[in-house]
Amino acid sequence: MAGTGRRKARGAVGSDAPPSGDLAVLGPQDLVGGGAIIDGTVDGGPASAVAPPPTSLPVPSLAVLPSEEALTSAGLTARVASATFERDGYKHLIKAAEAVYSYPANGARLSLPAQKMLNFMIHLAGSQNFANKLYRLPKRVVRGNHKGNERIFDALKEIFDSSLVVIGPFRGRRSRAELRILSSYVRPEEEEDSDAADIHFQFTDAFLEIQRSSQLWAKLSGPAMVKVTSTYALKLYEIGMQRYQMDFPSLELDIDTLRKLLNVPEGAYKDFGILRTRTIDRAIAEVNQLAPFRVTMPDDKMKRKGRKVEAVTLDFLAKDEEEAAETYLERERHSAGRRARRIGSVDQVAPVGPVETGLADLGPLPDADDVSALWAAVLHALKGKVPAPLLSELTPDRVEDTPQGGRRLVLTVRKAAVADTARMNHWPTFKSALSSLTSGLIEDVTFEAAVRRTAKAAPKA
Repeated sequence: MAGTGRRKARGAVGSDAPPSGDLAVLGPQDLVGGGAIIDGTVDGGPASAVAPPPTSLPVPSLAVLPSEEALTSAGLTARVASATFERDGYKHLIKAAEAVYSYPANGARLSLPAQKMLNFMIHLAGSQNFANKLYRLPKRVVRGNHKGNERIFDALKEIFDSSLVVIGPFRGRRSRAELRILSSYVRPEEEEDSDAADIHFQFTDAFLEIQRSSQLWAKLSGPAMVKVTSTYALKLYEIGMQRYQMDFPSLELDIDTLRKLLNVPEGAYKDFGILRTRTIDRAIAEVNQLAPFRVTMPDDKMKRKGRKVEAVTLDFLAKDEEEAAETYLERERHSAGRRARRIGSVDQVAPVGPVETGLADLGPLPDADDVSALWAAVLHALKGKVPAPLLSELTPDRVEDTPQGGRRLVLTVRKAAVADTARMNHWPTFKSALSSLTSGLIEDVTFEAAVRRTAKAAPKA
């Protein structure tokens, strides 16, 4: 598969033409009877599949068993996964696009805890170039707010019992592959509640090769993913994270394919109107509340045969600065009342400070994307209260825990004098804005001067 990046910011995709060579469109003829359609080239020659309509947009293709040339070097996904793990740990999760667009075989479906656990497991393997080995995942990473370990090992067994369907080229022909995910896992006889023990598992060769040879990926936010409450929304979030920063961020899917990708139970919600209200619209609403993009399913882009809807188009568009800031604030709010806020029935929940909730309830520290969104909200709140030239000198760096059990925003400046001015004259104003915006979750700010590199003194003669 030709090597291209995932996002337009990386210069991976030209601005005048859609990507080619490593993208496919899923249509009605692809999944019925085990077919597949590939829009691009297969093994150096043109694909034999029918070309998609101009409005159709692609899903990454997959080489289930790559050529010897592909085996000699890791794909971009493996390299990005390794670098991301080294920098961010589990704050960002890298998942091959081929795995994003796969779905459970035989009409089965993975539960929400199992899907989330699998994403953490894939990211861990990516940190080690998807090597074929027994991996150890700390229980605290996937445990969340649950006290016991029963759900953890039940989810692990669920993954072990499952197979995924992946569509792509195999030896020059379109193929439908069913792959087992795990070859083995360890379940201790005495499942202690302590976080000291690890989860031990090993992926199958075929599943590892999907990740290792992949050239396209989705970069998931760990803090956002753990807050998703439905299997439909999680899958839609993964697809959106793979697409929304591409030059062509739309995706056309026939209804059968959409059902499979969202893990809708086989035989459920056969009528499109019911499918839409019970699964699609609810998933879109939750994703729009928590993701850095907004997804829509325009009625005027639906393809119909008579009164029957046969295909839909999902548009994934990056949020503007104000929307991104509101998304960050929503993710920082307590989950109580989130559904009411989503459907427009806002309930009044009194702000709870860090001292009352306890540090353990604050959730994971915000990642870099969240910090940038928070800073955009702070700038809006401080307009007219803090001199604009001073604000322009400040750069958000991170959010960190404080010794007192709260959290603070760290801002960097180039000159120590600017940091002193901000600290002496505007520190209370910054604190008040942060505490108000985050309902007390982040109630302090500190200003740090960037460390300047000094030139080495010339050696004495």
